[in-house]
Amino acid sequence: MEDQHEQEGLPIPSIFLNTDTGAPLDKCIDCEYPVLEGDRFYMIEKVFKTYSQLRTTEVLFEYAICSVCYEKMKDAMSQESMQNLSAYMMQNTDFTKLQERIEEKPDDPEHWLSHCLIKGTHKEEMKEYQMGACFKGDRLVTNFMPPFMIGELAMEEMNELLSKETKDEMDGFMGEHFGIPPELRKDLILI
Repeated sequence: MEDQHEQEGLPIPSIFLNTDTGAPLDKCIDCEYPVLEGDRFYMIEKVFKTYSQLRTTEVLFEYAICSVCYEKMKDAMSQESMQNLSAYMMQNTDFTKLQERIEEKPDDPEHWLSHCLIKGTHKEEMKEYQMGACFKGDRLVTNFMPPFMIGELAMEEMNELLSKETKDEMDGFMGEHFGIPPELRKDLILI
């Protein structure tokens, strides 16, 4: 019998699996590091768009990024953007509501992600939102950062806080990895 203390965290929630295959995202989008086998922490981020007339939600893009590449990406953000985003998150994030959702269903990360971390809007009421979480191997880890979901209103506000330098950097990342030109990037924030 396996000792439960050997593997910290929960299994990768289905919402963070590859949308096309149902398998875990297994490589860093930037350096192709094998995130499932390796010893690095990594982030998975997904962006969703809801089409209410079609009654469907589509994943616009998804990726895993290892901690080394994530830190490089963060370091490429301007000091101004980092300070602005940090202040915004500290002033606007409702950690109490998130903690309540975690306590209600401690083994159900998808329940934790039912509302925007900043505005409190329910996922069903949003046209666009993005989710992210931290992982190590095949486990969701929460000791650095809880899984998050941010809706379009918060994304728009956060986008306004970014310097031109940081927006250009994000445009380059989106163009390189997803073929999305800057004029279509809109308010997506790489967190």
